[in-house]
Amino acid sequence: MNYLWYNPAESMPLIQKARTGVGWVVQIIGGILWIGCGLLMLIWALYVLFTLFGWWTIFVGLLLLPVTYIASIFIIWFGTGSFPLILLAPYIASFIGLCLVGLGGSIKGEE
Repeated sequence: MNYLWYNPAESMPLIQKARTGVGWVVQIIGGILWIGCGLLMLIWALYVLFTLFGWWTIFVGLLLLPVTYIASIFIIWFGTGSFPLILLAPYIASFIGLCLVGLGGSIKGEE
């Protein structure tokens, strides 16, 4: 073994390599779902707030970003007057993506 150019993957067993690879794939898929669907819901909620109240609600919505993200389905529901059934899918998918990111970390062996 050349200690000048040490590669930890050379001494890693095959099962650990596969586990790390699967963990990365699950985390990437979960991250894409979480960010993509979460941004869709956030932009839609900010649009509804803008059409109802004006420009200043965009700044307040961005200032309270976690609250806006969690309450986005309710903001759209109460703002439009009808339940956004078609937007329920990306809302749930964003939370599934968040769970997949955590699951990928557990598969890789992170704490």
